[in-house]
Amino acid sequence: MPTPKRVVLPLDEEPFFKAMSRPVLAKVEAFVYHRRYDTRQVVYFPDDSCDYVYWVRDGRIRVTRVSGDGRELTFRHLGQGDMLGEECMADRPKRNDYAEALEPSTLCLMRADDFRRVAREEVELAHAVAVRLSRRVMELEQILAETVFCTVKSRVSFALLRLSKCEGHRRTTSLNITHQEVANLVGATRETVTGVLHNLRENGVIELANRRMKVLDLAALQQTAGGG
Repeated sequence: MPTPKRVVLPLDEEPFFKAMSRPVLAKVEAFVYHRRYDTRQVVYFPDDSCDYVYWVRDGRIRVTRVSGDGRELTFRHLGQGDMLGEECMADRPKRNDYAEALEPSTLCLMRADDFRRVAREEVELAHAVAVRLSRRVMELEQILAETVFCTVKSRVSFALLRLSKCEGHRRTTSLNITHQEVANLVGATRETVTGVLHNLRENGVIELANRRMKVLDLAALQQTAGGG
């Protein structure tokens, strides 16, 4: 069965832009354009210039960092409406991370110079950036607390809940993600994470298939996440 074609919402229906007035949105629209990325296509590499800001219009993007010995840390999985590349606001010259598409994705791009200029001129855009960055800080603090205080089972459950939220609030949520990708998100080994996922499957919380997971019981997943 062919995959249904995704519908890209008008920019004023995206959460990041929704509260902006028409004149401000028109100024933003004058500088943005869209680009399609295939599965596993890299959006930017470490040491690339911080010359663009991006918004995910559809699909899913992963932001990761790789150490010198090849270990990989996944910072974020981004879905529709999420923003990336905002480190240009700090005038950082080069990227530190990789960003790649995990599935066919459409991104909205804006040159960093244009973005900074409009943000200085329009308080609505600056406010939207401040809100987005504040939410990111709170999420990072939550993930740090989970890493220190929670078991791997809880950390996996929290990660699946965050991914489910990216996919939207539905009774069941299908996630295109591998065991290794979950392990990279929670900072654990793939073997340990696979054991946790199989346990969640046995308890009827999730369903596992080839490179896909389906969350069957969000309430049970939340209960597992809060278990410590």
